[in-house]
Amino acid sequence: PHVVLLGQGTERVEQALVGLFPQTQVARIDRDSTRRRGALEAELARIRSGESQLIVGTQMLAKGHDFPKLTLVVVLEIDAGLFGADFRAAEHSAQRLWQVAGRAGRDQLPGTVMVQTHVPEHPVLQALRQGEYQPLAEQLLQERLDSGFPPYNRLVAVRAESTHAEAPMEVLNALYDAVYCRVGPELIVLGPAPSLMERRAGKYRAQMLILSERIGQRQQWLAQQLQWMQSQTQRRVRISIDVDPTDSI
Repeated sequence: PHVVLLGQGTERVEQALVGLFPQTQVARIDRDSTRRRGALEAELARIRSGESQLIVGTQMLAKGHDFPKLTLVVVLEIDAGLFGADFRAAEHSAQRLWQVAGRAGRDQLPGTVMVQTHVPEHPVLQALRQGEYQPLAEQLLQERLDSGFPPYNRLVAVRAESTHAEAPMEVLNALYDAVYCRVGPELIVLGPAPSLMERRAGKYRAQMLILSERIGQRQQWLAQQLQWMQSQTQRRVRISIDVDPTDSI
């Protein structure tokens, strides 16, 4: 009756397949297995020759590779991507699924794609199951418009980190007050809040997201505010401004 998340990585999946299909060669392609020079090219050659008939991999396999004999693609645990903290999570999951699905059935043989999920009714999966990406894109764009996220507003991520637990939030709270005193509700401000991974490498992290149509006009002012706040704090805080970040977490 309980769901236990085990975090099955590529190495565990490879071990399971070796146990299930002991007579079949399994190829694993990820950052660890292809770190050595020439390792990726050698593994790809074994796949194309037919020596390796089961392939386990990360996103490295999703695009740019042509395996004419590949007929089945299985995507494990897609839910982690569909419900990610980044506002682009559904979009990125749809793109990756669309790309990896294109690896199957590229030659004369038909292809099949299987997806492991607890939410088969999810709009992203339903749209892709029907082979329609455009309606999904239009739906995601409408959600962005309603919430004020890109591409309808520019996004700035202000991030702070320090060895002192309270310092990042103190600096960003001061910036929040300054933003509303100087600019007012013209800007959409989310946070500040601790980062999704609040502590990493011995440092505490927090962030604040700022949305505006005219963020370019505010960028220099934000930098000046942060520089002044950093000079006022007695604790060492590293602050960065990321305009149009590729991720918002």
